[in-house]
Amino acid sequence: MDVSGDAVADMVYRTDVSGRLLFRKGIAASGGGTDLNSLASAANSSGKIDTEYGASGWYTTDVPLLMGTPDANGDGIPDIWAVAANGAVRFHPWSKTALSGSGTQVINPNTYWPTRLSIG
Repeated sequence: MDVSGDAVADMVYRTDVSGRLLFRKGIAASGGGTDLNSLASAANSSGKIDTEYGASGWYTTDVPLLMGTPDANGDGIPDIWAVAANGAVRFHPWSKTALSGSGTQVINPNTYWPTRLSIG
């Protein structure tokens, strides 16, 4: 998904080492689209480094399920849906630079969501 708004796919991923979400900016391919090699490693990406996109609290034990989706709130930027360990479902609107706050709880904690294998 294009997070930065430059018409080139980017990647946001979770690391259980630090519990953060990291952002990797893609590079345009010469024939159009995205050079997939630019998303394979930070060294190949635009800027040559992964940057923090979401601060701590994204460990798989805290947020076992999360999914990036196309724009759900109409701001033109993809968004994140997450299920917390207690079963609460939260909506996190993305920004072009970083994810801030704890999102909006859209489903209260429950016993249904923690038993799912995936969302989406």
